[in-house]
Amino acid sequence: MNAYLQRCRSVLKSSVNKIAVIGNESCDLDSAVSAIAFAFHLQHSPKLLSPWYKPDTIVYPVLNVTRAELPLKTEVTFFLKRQGIALDEMICRDDIDWPTEQALNVVLVDHHVSSLNQNIVGIVDHRPVEAAARFNPNAFKTIELVGSCATLVGRQLFSDGISPEEREGYNVALGLLYAAIVLDTVNFSKEADKAKPLDYDMAERIESQLQITEQVRSLHREQLFKSLVDARSDVSELNAYQLLLKDLKIISQNDRTVAVPGFPMAVQEYIKLPEWREHLNRFATSTESNVVILLGMKVHPDGSVRRDVGVIPIDGTPLAEKIIAALHASQEMNFELEEIPCSENGTFYQQHNLRASRKQLIPIVKNVLSTIQ
Repeated sequence: MNAYLQRCRSVLKSSVNKIAVIGNESCDLDSAVSAIAFAFHLQHSPKLLSPWYKPDTIVYPVLNVTRAELPLKTEVTFFLKRQGIALDEMICRDDIDWPTEQALNVVLVDHHVSSLNQNIVGIVDHRPVEAAARFNPNAFKTIELVGSCATLVGRQLFSDGISPEEREGYNVALGLLYAAIVLDTVNFSKEADKAKPLDYDMAERIESQLQITEQVRSLHREQLFKSLVDARSDVSELNAYQLLLKDLKIISQNDRTVAVPGFPMAVQEYIKLPEWREHLNRFATSTESNVVILLGMKVHPDGSVRRDVGVIPIDGTPLAEKIIAALHASQEMNFELEEIPCSENGTFYQQHNLRASRKQLIPIVKNVLSTIQ
């Protein structure tokens, strides 16, 4: 795998035909490993790319984060290093001069709407299709509501076939995907209810490929999940500003911007951090946000999950009120929000529906933004 990644970096500035595989801007584990594993696979089995693939084509993964922000993605850096991947070999978003790469073809994983001006030739995603989505009719497209995008990438790898000559690299790729599936499904927790039948099937198929026997499967998953949660939750070196950047989505429409940071802790814990309000205001200024929605998820040692929410108006109190009303009125997903009395500026909730996540919240926010004159 490292030899492949070194080759990708070596041709980054060259004029060879290139295709980039890029995850979403949160650059969580699912997004990162889906980009790496799928790029590796498409390089060695380019059937899906036949209209755009030439003999000298390089398909390379891009982590959708700047090099300086990569250390904030603690579970990503932890697991890539654990799999023997050198972080210096990874290509980050700011390693590419996007305006000069207009001819660059791009495959999106773990999202299907992008601000990139490049030609989108493929999409693999596991979230509901957005109303604003516009697809290249010539691109290949897989969008299915499963627990992890890594599940869909893994299915494609097995469907196309694993090259015996590249078995070692494929085993690394499958190990990356497996970790994302376990983490995204909260280790197949019934309480979180994230896993779909395909997630179960793909995890078992990868376990078989990696020779993880049924006798040790449960313990292996449990230990893997705990190590990933611990790595994701290790924010001991991050201040309140860096936490806002760790797992961030930004939604902009009709001259309004809503930032939606996700935390590996409860929001109620976050607002007790030193100088959190000053850091939040700095963050809101840098992202030009009118409203910030804080999403907390704390996984307890026994595997139970707590979710909470904070809606913070910056200079958009009416917008914040509209978003809150829309969350309460949502028919597609009831967030089961119970307001938490708080002296801080903003509205805070305990979220009792643990299945509802940012994936369901973002379309609601986009719909509110679309109605603003």
